Amino acid sequence: MSYWVLTPASVNDGAVLEKLPIDSPDSPDFFEAIPLGDRFPRNGAMRFSSDYPDFIQVFDFVTNTLGLPIVSGRMVDVLIQFGAKRFESLPVTLLDHKGRVASKEHSILNVLDIQDIIDMERTDYVPSPFDPSQIFRINRLSVKTEGVEPGALLFRARTRMREIFLHASLHEALLSAGVTGLKAVPAEGWNGFAL
Repeated sequence: MSYWVLTPASVNDGAVLEKLPIDSPDSPDFFEAIPLGDRFPRNGAMRFSSDYPDFIQVFDFVTNTLGLPIVSGRMVDVLIQFGAKRFESLPVTLLDHKGRVASKEHSILNVLDIQDIIDMERTDYVPSPFDPSQIFRINRLSVKTEGVEPGALLFRARTRMREIFLHASLHEALLSAGVTGLKAVPAEGWNGFAL
């Protein structure tokens, strides 16, 4: 049984997003595995980054500097069909560099499931100066599959809430469905950087 880490910051030649919609919850709230739907602006807009003026293609998995999975309705459908649970979709409107609507079919995926996947004894990491129970930076990741509930397909790591993990079977299902823009790396041995 293996797992993959999503890497939303990996540039993939598609559009890049840098800012949350106006009136969104604070950025750290998106990494707490708490429901945000009642506080999230209805169809808030996210504009393509001016730092990447030639990157205009809209993929199912949109690159961003926020560390968040911003995904198409098609990707959400695959997650649901495959049995992924404990997440909410926060709909957004994507605007191109000129402010024109590029997509009304995307959402921020707020993953609510938390699992004890990281082997803290074998992982090479730097602890958070604010909370020693949390990892600040990963140098080399080791996973412990016994810390993951059977059936958990999409989740955050209890000691590194910023990271989102996929079960290998879900990763394969997304690839088989032809989801575009997806960037993930095998979890075991990961050095903490995007691809």
